[in-house]
Amino acid sequence: MTIRYFEDKGINPPKPREVLVLGFVYPGLPPRELSPNARVDHFERSRAAASFKNEVIALIKEQISGKRGEIYRLKDTIVSINWGLPDKRKRDWDNLIAASKYLVDALVTDRVISDDSVRDYTPRYAWFDSPKKPLTEIKVYRVEYDN
Repeated sequence: MTIRYFEDKGINPPKPREVLVLGFVYPGLPPRELSPNARVDHFERSRAAASFKNEVIALIKEQISGKRGEIYRLKDTIVSINWGLPDKRKRDWDNLIAASKYLVDALVTDRVISDDSVRDYTPRYAWFDSPKKPLTEIKVYRVEYDN
């Protein structure tokens, strides 16, 4: 459904509305070993990825206990990942995004979102100052359309 289609037909397009369904905070940034520029061997990267993913799954399970009926294999979602950066060091967006792949994989593994393909969710990334300690905020929104 594209806006252009509706404009051509003279119809008002549906208005999307974002409904927060899940939100949690990971204490820290994604592990350095998961950056594409990390100089680590395959096994070390694999261990870091598995550990990170398991930690995130534990946080998800903590948040969705009792809500499993409404949060199950969601489609048409927005996954918002916001990094709290503790200092003024330069960080590349692409490295943070690549290292955060395992956050989205954890959402798929724990059946919060249906799939991590481009048709099932829209990523949204941002950063903010977090002077006391680094952290990563993850929010999942379901997109609903009103006419």
